Amino acid sequence: MKSLMTVLLLGLIMSFSITAVADDGSTLRVVRVQTDDVAAYIAQLSEGKKLINAVNDRFTIRAWQATFAGEATGSVIVGVEYPGSFGEFAVAWEKLVADPKVGSWLGGLSSLRSIVSDSLYNEFSL
Repeated sequence: MKSLMTVLLLGLIMSFSITAVADDGSTLRVVRVQTDDVAAYIAQLSEGKKLINAVNDRFTIRAWQATFAGEATGSVIVGVEYPGSFGEFAVAWEKLVADPKVGSWLGGLSSLRSIVSDSLYNEFSL
């Protein structure tokens, strides 16, 4: 009986530790932009995605255009997801923007869009 309890307890501890390691959640940066040329902006995001993946392939970039969104209709929403905490995101982002190609690309986006809002979100584990 004692050895069965030990095995069960060990299994329970292992499952908690595996869950804690595997379920760090992610950080999502959401940027709402206004642009007069959505097609050109999306083309630039596509190019930037290639540059970013060459430096750090853990970032996932997606874009949406608001349709039924009141005054935000027409806005473009860009999501940049990173598998990790705010701190891990910040460290990875600093390294990313230090890359000359990525930094230059980011600087060039200002001619295509204006940022309306920029937010960071931390994922809940459900």
